Amino acid sequence: MLQPDIPHNEVERLRALYGYDVLDTPADSLFDGVAELAATLCGTPFAAVTLIDRDRQWFKAEHGMGVGQSDIAREHSLCAHAILQEEYFEVPDLSLDERFIGNPTLDGEVKIRFYGGSQLTTDSGATLGMLCVMDLQPRLLSAAQQRALSQLSQMVMALLASSKRNRQLHDSRALLGQRSSELVSANLFLDSMIEHIPAAVYIKEATQLRYVRVNRAAEEMMGMRRDEVIGKGAAELFGQHQADILEEQDRQVAVNNPAFESVDQLISSRRGVRVLHTRKVPISDAQGVLTHILGIAEDVTQQKAMQDEILELNAVLHARASDLEALNRSLEVFSAAATHDLRSPLGVIAGYAGLLEKKYGPLLDDKGRGWLSIIGGRAKSMAQLIDDLLAFSKLGHRAVSTCMVDMQLLVSSVLAELQTDSAIRTPITLGPLPPAPADAALLRQVWINLLSNAVKYSRQAPSPQVDVSGRTEGGEVVYTVRDNGAGFDMADYDKLFAVFQRLHTDQEFEGTGIGLPIVHRIVTQHGGRVWAESRVGHGAVFHFALPVVAQNTQGTDQADEGPPGA
Repeated sequence: MLQPDIPHNEVERLRALYGYDVLDTPADSLFDGVAELAATLCGTPFAAVTLIDRDRQWFKAEHGMGVGQSDIAREHSLCAHAILQEEYFEVPDLSLDERFIGNPTLDGEVKIRFYGGSQLTTDSGATLGMLCVMDLQPRLLSAAQQRALSQLSQMVMALLASSKRNRQLHDSRALLGQRSSELVSANLFLDSMIEHIPAAVYIKEATQLRYVRVNRAAEEMMGMRRDEVIGKGAAELFGQHQADILEEQDRQVAVNNPAFESVDQLISSRRGVRVLHTRKVPISDAQGVLTHILGIAEDVTQQKAMQDEILELNAVLHARASDLEALNRSLEVFSAAATHDLRSPLGVIAGYAGLLEKKYGPLLDDKGRGWLSIIGGRAKSMAQLIDDLLAFSKLGHRAVSTCMVDMQLLVSSVLAELQTDSAIRTPITLGPLPPAPADAALLRQVWINLLSNAVKYSRQAPSPQVDVSGRTEGGEVVYTVRDNGAGFDMADYDKLFAVFQRLHTDQEFEGTGIGLPIVHRIVTQHGGRVWAESRVGHGAVFHFALPVVAQNTQGTDQADEGPPGA
């Protein structure tokens, strides 16, 4: 047995075969009828319509063989030899032809001896398979039978072409149905989108400039239902004067075909005079003929009123800012004068109190020495208050000069300074502190105030303890000072960062009520925030957060001072 050769145009042949999309399709009575007719005309018991695939022969139709729509290996196919010929192919006795001796398809229960077939060839010359007849006895077909077989093979090709067109038509109809469904869905989506656009959308036909469509926002803007608008022109809806303006805009769009834009256009409607920001564009058909004008109008009446109000408020704020600037200059002069004028008498009072105690102290009784002590203490407190007030007032006028601050080093130096005071016995634990962009001198004051407060308010605890820690969270560096001291009532939180507002009496803890306001002002000048948490008798926790990226702030209190969740 010889292997069939591969046709020289095998690639094109297979492409043509697959183009018919017929392989492994269900049985078709028309093809079966052609096979039966071929067997009848040629007087053979068997006939078949075969197609030669890449590695198999597939039966599209058969008569008398009982194999149905099965396939056999291409190397065992008689038709695989036959497609190599350009015209009718016949083997009178297969048992004598060396190409087929030993072919397993000829050695079964039914021993085929005769084969005759006509090629199934496309107009481009690609042979797809065969229309063949077979017999159990050696024989030859007459010339008339050969012609009949050739004509029937052309009929098979016509059936293949018709079947292909039918499938294409079926696919086209399915695709058309799918596209129609998609088009309906797209139109519904477009309708819904236009209907729910917050701006007024309307469409006019280009000849008489009558409205053919409006959306819900357009109804609300006009104060009219769409059935009152559709089919009417601008003159019927807004009056002739307004219509002349609107239609002149439409004509500009129609003639020049540019997009038209009108800012702060006034329209009189049932809702009163509205201020609109309008855009109009031409809509043309496939031939470029203008058919409609699309308009989108944004009702900016409220925004315009707010802009006017903002401008008015800005003018008022500018005037007040000028007044405040003048007042601040006056306050600076007053602060300097007050500091000098108050310090002088305080110095005299403290000096004379000291002289009295030194010279006449032994002559005074306990009550007198107590009074002298009170006078000296009050003078000292007043001097400290004056210093704190002056420092607080200066903070509002100092620009923040930021650089990357080594917070670990800064706090260590503050602790070293505080711990030189022999009266301080409170243990202070310092954890890792991330660096942050800040004004080192100002931040030093923040740490001094927070740590001094923590030491002061925890000194009466059985085992006083202060902990300092830091962490990075998102775009902030958060620092925490925690003590186990007196604490405070969160009901008084609003007073915590206010000037002169103290949550403890002088008899309990000394102070001026300026330290925490200074902390708050410095932190907010950095674009940060400060807050606290506490319970009476259970200590307090103070946090302040600085942005990782330095803020461009100049002496303003901008940050929130409430606790998280407040």
